[in-house]
This record gives sequence, structure tokens and C-alpha cells, in this order.
Amino acid sequence: MHHDNLTVSDENFCNPERGFHVFKEFQGTIPLPAMDVSTVKTIYNTGYSLILTNYYLKYYRDCPLSEAYLDGVRANMQALRDGGCKCVLRFAYTDTDEYTKDSYAKNYEDPREAPVDVILQHIEQLKPILQEYVDVIYAMEAGFVGVWGEWYYTTNFKSNPKDAEDYADYKRVLDALLDALPKERQICVRTPAFKMNCYGWSLADTITRAEAYSGTPKSRLAGHDDAFMANSSDMGTFKSPTDRQYWEAESKYTIYGGESNKPGSYAGCENTLAQMLAMHMSYLNISYHKTVIARWQSGGCLEDIRRQLGYRFEGRDIAYTKNPKAGEVLAVKLSVVNVGYSAPKNPRDIEFLLINTADAKDVYRVVPDSDPRFWFTDEMQTIEASFVPKKAGAYKLYLNLPDPQPTLHTNPRYSIRLANTDCWEETTGYNYLTTIMVE
Repeated sequence: MHHDNLTVSDENFCNPERGFHVFKEFQGTIPLPAMDVSTVKTIYNTGYSLILTNYYLKYYRDCPLSEAYLDGVRANMQALRDGGCKCVLRFAYTDTDEYTKDSYAKNYEDPREAPVDVILQHIEQLKPILQEYVDVIYAMEAGFVGVWGEWYYTTNFKSNPKDAEDYADYKRVLDALLDALPKERQICVRTPAFKMNCYGWSLADTITRAEAYSGTPKSRLAGHDDAFMANSSDMGTFKSPTDRQYWEAESKYTIYGGESNKPGSYAGCENTLAQMLAMHMSYLNISYHKTVIARWQSGGCLEDIRRQLGYRFEGRDIAYTKNPKAGEVLAVKLSVVNVGYSAPKNPRDIEFLLINTADAKDVYRVVPDSDPRFWFTDEMQTIEASFVPKKAGAYKLYLNLPDPQPTLHTNPRYSIRLANTDCWEETTGYNYLTTIMVE
């Protein structure tokens, strides 16, 4: 075998379904003209492939969603598709959380969400949109309940639930979301306790590799921590060491993201990087909390976080048959290491392409036996394929990691880029590996 070393790049660049995200919220009866294609393209060109889209249904707490509102959501989804980004999707009913001047008591808007039966009706109305635009949904945060949709400060659900009866309505919402959102996508809940207690699971029941991505509720329920690095318990996100251990184990196969919150001394770079690695963190809000982001900037780790949130694949070596001949087997082996905090968590196509430099129609495609969702941090992957080129000449070898959804499959903004120099073909989304001379 002949070996070509691949040069690793430290460049920060946009890749789909990972990284810092920007935040867009939509208040009012119709969310337009909140987001259009040019807005999405600008966000992508600034370096962000994810937008958290938070829809507030404040005028629909006692009635169905209007067709005009649903059309507005559809238009925003289409803008995502046309502009090159995906969303972390959330719905809620209020974000009012002002403190009164004379006390530290919260002054919330009531009711803080719709009754559970109305919520279920709204989810059913949204189901066709979730099905049609699943391609641009990276993940859905459970939402709907409580202020900001964070499943706390609630009017119609049991606060601080203790037993199965207290969790029953929360489970009804999750069951409805699991039905409405296609099985290839995950739903993030606010704390590990909600996932465990809604379904009666414990630390002993964490996902195995065999169950990962199987479409079961356990494999599809993920986590969003909206008090990341606030303190040692992330403001009650983890009520015990068991809760933290549970999400550390689950997040190897499920999405973990969220946003930071007001820090004490806990949010220094060393502690933050360790937590992101342990939790396999995939996405995080770049806009909140600004003091935490500034601390990472001053501590010198912000660019490391940008690079390592989610996956980052470095090609290390490409080996291929020495002196290959036309009509005979040309074997290739690519070595890749994921230096990010997490493997990808949604389905991803993978193929090698061998293209004759003198005849663009002389193309060979091989799908290797490898799934990027199992390319875990710091593990060397060896990806193999065999070709039988018919002609002599120079052939360029590529790795292509496109989105499997037909609407996005040929759009390079939705293909994964390797972290190597002189590799990325922006017009195709292919990763160039080497040129092979066939005799």
C-alpha cells in the first residue's frame, strides 16, 4: 500500500448540525417577517449552521393555532432550507420573568402555558410541518411547558414532580412529540430527571450501542441544559451525582446542548472544557450568557470550544494500492480521528468517490461499511473501500459526507467538511483526499 499523510487544519469553519448557535424568537400572532433567506444566509456566512428558533404561542393558550401562524412557521422552515442552516426548535407560551421592584419574587404572566389538552392539539397541528421540514430540524427541545418552555415555573403541570402521577402530563407531551417528529430526530428534555421519571428509567438503563438510533423513546430523548456551568449542579439540572452520570452515559448516543448561565468561579476554561467533553456537548447558545462567553474569551478557550463543539473529523492518512492498474482492484483506506466532543447524532450518508480528471463522467462511488454516528472522540476510524477503474489515467479520490435527506443531499452547506488543508471543495461539498495514477 502507498500512504499519503493528510495535513490537519486548525481553521474554524462552519459544519452542519454542530457548534455555537444564534437565537431567534418569534412573538405575536404571526412570526413573519421574522426570518427570510437572506437572514439565514448571513448567519451561515458568519460561521453558524444552527439557529435556535423559539416560537411563543401566547395568543393561543385557549384555542387552536391559526392557519396564518402555521404558514408563518412553514415560511421560516423554508428559509432555513434555502439559506443553508438547521434549527433547534422550541415552542413555548410565555417568556415573562420580570422581578418586581419591591421584592425578589417573580412576576410571571399567567397562565404560563396552555392546558395539556390544548398543548396536545397544538402538537398535532404542528405535526405536518415537523414531517415536511424534518430535514432542517437538527433537534427539538421539548418546550411548551412553563416559562420559556423550560418545564419549570408552570401553571397547568405539577411543579417539582415526585411520582408517576405527577409526571403523567409531562409524559403525555413527550409521547405526542415522539409521535409528531419523525423517528430519525431527537427531542431534548430540560433535565435528566424528566427522562428517567417519565418512563421509569434509572442509571442502570442507559442506552447501549445496540439500542442507539433504533427509534425507541429511550434512543430519541436527549437533553438541553439551559444553566450550563452556572454552578456545580447547573442550577438544579443535576439533583444528584446519579443524574450527572446518567447524562454523561446517555449523551454518547443522544444530543446534549443548551446555553450557559450566570457563573460563579465554576465556569473557568479548565472546568468548562472538562464538562463539555464528559457530556459530549454538541450545541450551545453564543448569545447567552454573555459574561460566561466573555470569560471563555478572556481565558483563551473560546476558539477551542468553537472548534470542538460536536464533531470535528481530521483525516490523518490515506493508503491505497501501490501502482494500481486499470481493470484491477484499487483498495483505499482512510484514517480519521474525531477531535470534537461528540459524534454526529443524526443520520449521515458516507461515500468514497473516484473521479477521472480527464473525464468527469468516469466516476466510481463506493459506500463503505461505517457510520459517522459511531465515530467517537479520540478513536481512530479506518474506512475502507475498493474500486475497479476501467481506464488508465489520473483519478481524484474524495470522501463525501452529505445529508441523507433528498432536499439537502446535493447542497454542500449540509455536507460535513474534514479539518484538513487543501481538502474542501465548496461547490460540491466533497473532501479531496489525493490523486491516484492508474496505469
